[in-house]
Amino acid sequence: MLKKVLTILHSPYPAEDSPFSTLRYGLGSGFFVTLFFAAFEPLGFSLLAPAPRRAFYIGYGLVTGLTIVLSGLLLPRLRPRFFREENWSLGKQILWMGSVTLVIGLGCYLLSKAICARYGLPAQWVRLQTIVLDTFLIAIFPITVINLANYARLLRRNVRIVQETNRRLEHPAAQPQPEKTLLQQVELVAENNKDSLRLPLADLLFIQAEENYVRVHARGERAVQPLLRSSLTRVERQLRPYYPWLFRCHRTCIVNTAQIVKVAGNAQGLKLTLRDSAATLPVARRYINEFRRVIRSQ
Repeated sequence: MLKKVLTILHSPYPAEDSPFSTLRYGLGSGFFVTLFFAAFEPLGFSLLAPAPRRAFYIGYGLVTGLTIVLSGLLLPRLRPRFFREENWSLGKQILWMGSVTLVIGLGCYLLSKAICARYGLPAQWVRLQTIVLDTFLIAIFPITVINLANYARLLRRNVRIVQETNRRLEHPAAQPQPEKTLLQQVELVAENNKDSLRLPLADLLFIQAEENYVRVHARGERAVQPLLRSSLTRVERQLRPYYPWLFRCHRTCIVNTAQIVKVAGNAQGLKLTLRDSAATLPVARRYINEFRRVIRSQ
């Protein structure tokens, strides 16, 4: 049983990389905390006068929201190696959210002291250990349950997509156009509008962003992997006529879907194995549904 629990905790889990999602989660959590205290009035808050009671409820919600937003936006940028998604797991996620909860508890303690001083409430009512511990114990159970449920949902969805995609790759539908399409010549033009690269679509494996350049991975005589000075977004615009054969699967990568031979996946996302390449390409969460539609259309 313990071994199974440890295996689940070490399972890959998506690290939040969207500022909008962090902001939405923080604001939603803060609003929930305010509503929770207003509805249930736990820990004897119902005995207080309306004014300090409202200050506590709104203040706790603000502390919760601001702590989640600031920690989610700032710390991954200050310690990017720790928050790299390839190293992130379900256990790390729960530990991280538990740590944020302890900071929220500390913030609530400082806020409680200030409110007690403002409204003349007894100072002994505010105890650091009690407030921090109560905050942690109240929050850690729903944090664990929510993350476990999200892990199960993502894993179930991605496994279903992997199975469906691999079936289609093993038994492709008969189509009259692909061979003609793959014989077309793809031309990529650098930012200076002078340097360019031209190759058959059938030889192109994938294009990968490298800082201010893109590296073109191809097979056969083109396997030199030349660099072009350009952003991947600019290259993506040039390649729109070749969609869905050339599909952006990640913020750093465009893949030739005709070269995909196998798909694997976990709760973080999907991994693509290509023909004639040792590279394994990720499919980011934001592109998974579109990737599924692309494979179904071929």
